[in-house]
Amino acid sequence: MLVLLLVGGGFAAWNLYNDAMSVRDDLEEARTAVAKFQRAAADRQLDQLQPIADQLSASAADAVEPTTQPLWHAAEFLPVVGENFKAVRVIAEGVDEVSSEIVNPAAGLVGSFGVQKDPATGGFDLAPLRQATEIVSTADRVVTDLHDEVESIDTGATIGQVTEAVDQFDEMLTTAEGTIPQLNAALTGVGTLLGIDGPKNVVLAFLNNAETAALGGGPASQSLLAVDNGTVNIARQVSSADFPVAIPVDVPVDESAKQLYDSIFLDNLNAATSRPDFPTAAQIITANWQRSFGITPDDIVSIDPIALSRLLKVTGPVTMPDGEQLTSDNVVSKLLNEAYFRYPEGGAESDAYFSSAASAVFDKVMALDYDVFSMGQAVVDAANDGSLMMWSADPETQALFDGTRLQGVLPATNEGATVLGVYFRDRSSSKIDYYLHSEAVVTTNACTPDAPTYTVEVRLRFDVPDDLELPDYVDSGLYAFYRTEVFLYGPVGATTTAVEVPEPGLATVTGPSVVDLGRPAEKFTVDLDRDGTALVRATFAGAPGEYGPTETRVTPMINPTAVTMNEAPCG
Repeated sequence: MLVLLLVGGGFAAWNLYNDAMSVRDDLEEARTAVAKFQRAAADRQLDQLQPIADQLSASAADAVEPTTQPLWHAAEFLPVVGENFKAVRVIAEGVDEVSSEIVNPAAGLVGSFGVQKDPATGGFDLAPLRQATEIVSTADRVVTDLHDEVESIDTGATIGQVTEAVDQFDEMLTTAEGTIPQLNAALTGVGTLLGIDGPKNVVLAFLNNAETAALGGGPASQSLLAVDNGTVNIARQVSSADFPVAIPVDVPVDESAKQLYDSIFLDNLNAATSRPDFPTAAQIITANWQRSFGITPDDIVSIDPIALSRLLKVTGPVTMPDGEQLTSDNVVSKLLNEAYFRYPEGGAESDAYFSSAASAVFDKVMALDYDVFSMGQAVVDAANDGSLMMWSADPETQALFDGTRLQGVLPATNEGATVLGVYFRDRSSSKIDYYLHSEAVVTTNACTPDAPTYTVEVRLRFDVPDDLELPDYVDSGLYAFYRTEVFLYGPVGATTTAVEVPEPGLATVTGPSVVDLGRPAEKFTVDLDRDGTALVRATFAGAPGEYGPTETRVTPMINPTAVTMNEAPCG
């Protein structure tokens, strides 16, 4: 009997060994297929996606089959080696589920993806968008469940090769968990603009970076879009002149915001984007539409000419009614500078010009005569640069923007990244920021890792040519100089330890110093002439806690802010 047991045990061990080697080989083939799939997707080799997905499916199914056998499950309870068998099973099952639930459906969709319009209605066919949304929703569920199971593996009890495989799979799932919200937000944004949930009023606000505000510029030009089940029409176009000034809208905002941004924040539509928090701006814009037109927008979208430049790189030039062309290379200068020399008094003529430009770009984008994948990347890039933001009055829809740059908010913690903010606002009643240059130097002192300090130094400089005569609409309408407010935001929960003005320009006033959006915020009011420069600085001390890598977010500027990141030496 003992001999039979030993022989039987030997055969069982041999079978387990063979199964384990087979699973290893199949998982290696699956890993190779995943790498091929990623390359094919990146290179737009769409006809290759389905064959590669089929290869992955076969390898994943072969890998998972041995792990379903009773002998394998029994081995998971063996001392010393059991955790290795559990880990291999979890990975094999995970790869198989990712293949069947995510990769194969996605390959079928992407391989045949196309945005079509119904010739009868002119509306978009939303079926591919609905299918993509369903796939991403499934991916969210699958990846979250898998990640929980992978993290339950005790890698302290696994051999080196298995531990390495677990770590690689965990890293892939972590990356996917970071990507899925971005995809969800993008699909939600597109669906919102196309009325996927039925009729909606969407306000498209064009921000003017020549009159800078924290989120990019004032929303001086706006279009009301009527969207419904794939149809999109411009229902109304307005400018800031259509809204009253010096009469605040009834929007609850934090006292800290009122102190930093003054009464103009609520009583002048152009100042709605003063705070680096797009939900606040969207609610102020909404309140203005309600008061002035009796219309309650369902969604607010902001875009600036910097983002339009990205889009026009994909669509090609846009021709205005008078034959003028807007291109990726000239749209910023034409809309944010040349227009004011053409219409130096502003008013109805300039408003009509901006409305015409908005309509021309809108028609070009709606025509779909471009590569939709390139357009998708351009939209993502614009959102990541802060030049494209969205807000929804529907809490469930708004929640899908959480954690993405499309949401237009600062993070609520320092754990994933320690985000600092450098923001600007023009107070000259001008369009002078076409000539404004800025630099930021951020120094992190992590010598005390759980309570680092951060020094943010910002230089402002105007370079208006000496021989250039500025139209009154571009030049300051209030002062004989140019006034720019600088707002420096520290990490969540930090405190300000120093506020300095090494170079004041004509004059620089500091304060107030407040806590806004859960962060210390410092305000500097800087006055400069047409070739002036100034330097301001604030230092923030972090409270004990977890701090991710330092990042700096800045106002989208016509002349992008040059950001230098430094690490202070220790010892």
